[in-house]
Amino acid sequence: MIRKTMKSVFAAAVVFALASSAFAADFARIGTSSVGGGFYLIGNTIAQVGNAAKNGVNYTAVTGGSTKNLNALAKGDIEFGMCQSATINEGVTGTGAFKKPLTSLRFVAAIYQMPCHVLVKGDDMKTIEDFRGKPIDFGAIGQGIETYCRIILNTYGIYDKDIKINRYGKTESAEAIKTGEVKGNFWTTTAPNAQVSDMITGGVRLLSIDEDKRQQIVKEHPYFALATIPGGTYEGHPNDLKTIAAIGVLCSDEKVSDEVVYKTVKAMFENVNALKERLPNYFKDFGPEHALDGCSMPIHPGAEKYYKEIGLIK
Repeated sequence: MIRKTMKSVFAAAVVFALASSAFAADFARIGTSSVGGGFYLIGNTIAQVGNAAKNGVNYTAVTGGSTKNLNALAKGDIEFGMCQSATINEGVTGTGAFKKPLTSLRFVAAIYQMPCHVLVKGDDMKTIEDFRGKPIDFGAIGQGIETYCRIILNTYGIYDKDIKINRYGKTESAEAIKTGEVKGNFWTTTAPNAQVSDMITGGVRLLSIDEDKRQQIVKEHPYFALATIPGGTYEGHPNDLKTIAAIGVLCSDEKVSDEVVYKTVKAMFENVNALKERLPNYFKDFGPEHALDGCSMPIHPGAEKYYKEIGLIK
């Protein structure tokens, strides 16, 4: 009797283990930005759509920033991370904020183009040349803002020693420039952007990047693209604003399983309409035709598998 009972218990345990294994879910953390930033909204939306797909992966979005996300990916602290293309280039080359190349980073998908908004406050801020000697916001530590701040300012011959660097999170940044605590900032985001519109209401203005300078930037830093914010996009700015754009990219790491990345990419592209409905400002141009925009590093095998299935990659 005891022997039969033990056999029954063992059999039940085996069945339970197999069932648990069959329904075990993978977990995927998505590094975003500070609360309120574009990456924060994007990462949470991807997590929502991914979870709705019921593909065996449980997604959760965590706060971060471009630089922080790349370092976290390399350490295995997150499975996916949002990052802008200029910071990705620094990460894979071991320059700027990175002490050595992050060779395990992998490209997953381009999400959207991020035109740079050159924000200024005060009548003495008529061109980017006027940033010299002024308090300028470089964003919170770990965010990618400082990457393109330096690239743009360096093109004008303005370096860290020539300005007063301040660091604010996204929400604090908007208030700091509205109140005049800082005189200038650069935001790469969609256009129009509600926070930028609010800042303009508070007396902030937008500037263009001089044509020769933006051509120089794109030539020296090909992960940027020329961009134009059409006249009339923002109140009080009837003329086109000439600028540059970074690409907002979803990245991963070679340590993340091919299956998790494949399921994630598949869920995103098979639910494009859901992404656009939930967050139209950021996903309006999202689709396979732009999936590899700004790609400057190896593609993750899981993403590559899906792109081959749809004929994007031979």
